[in-house]
Amino acid sequence: MSFVRFVYDRVAFLYDEVCAFYSLGAIARSKRHHLGFLEVGNRVLYVGVGRGADALAAARAGAQVTAVDLSEPMLRRLRSAAIREGLYLELIEGDVSQLPCLGDYDVVVANYFLNMFAESDAQSMLDVLLGQVRPGGRLCLADFAPAAGLGLRRVMTTAYYRLVNGVGWLLGICALHEIPDLPRWLSGRGFEILDIKRFPVAGRSGPAYWAMIARRPSVGLL
Repeated sequence: MSFVRFVYDRVAFLYDEVCAFYSLGAIARSKRHHLGFLEVGNRVLYVGVGRGADALAAARAGAQVTAVDLSEPMLRRLRSAAIREGLYLELIEGDVSQLPCLGDYDVVVANYFLNMFAESDAQSMLDVLLGQVRPGGRLCLADFAPAAGLGLRRVMTTAYYRLVNGVGWLLGICALHEIPDLPRWLSGRGFEILDIKRFPVAGRSGPAYWAMIARRPSVGLL
């Protein structure tokens, strides 16, 4: 299966800082949420890892980390940080859809990865990710959250999201699309939603991000 490739080489040097600015730190907090669900020795695959602060934290906690990204500048920064800390991570420069679909990772983490794609490609890429999760294993996602309510809340969330999505599209690092309904997508594929947590940008009524943990059934899926 072929996907449109969005490569973040040009923004690698400031990507995390810009995300921290416009989300007031909510993106970084949502990326760390899954760490509380990891166990020592877990085989964890990070997809679209970027500069990989979350992957480094998992390695510090004793996880066996494999990290995949198309951007060499992103991986270079991650590699340098790992060397400074004396951590080992397996780093793969490439497209996750082209990797062998082994289905033996305890945890697959895809933070702000599916939101690059138009909905049809995002759903197809989700199937790729699910194929890497072992039976009984977990998929961890973080992304933009839909509005928690109607009226002004929905207007504020829509305006905020469309601005961020539009700037990303102009930079060539994502497609234009609506906020994906990730819980519905996961439930429709037989995954059990174990946890969802919202991370508001500023106040409970405005735009927010969310992180979720889903479990693959032990048998009978994929």
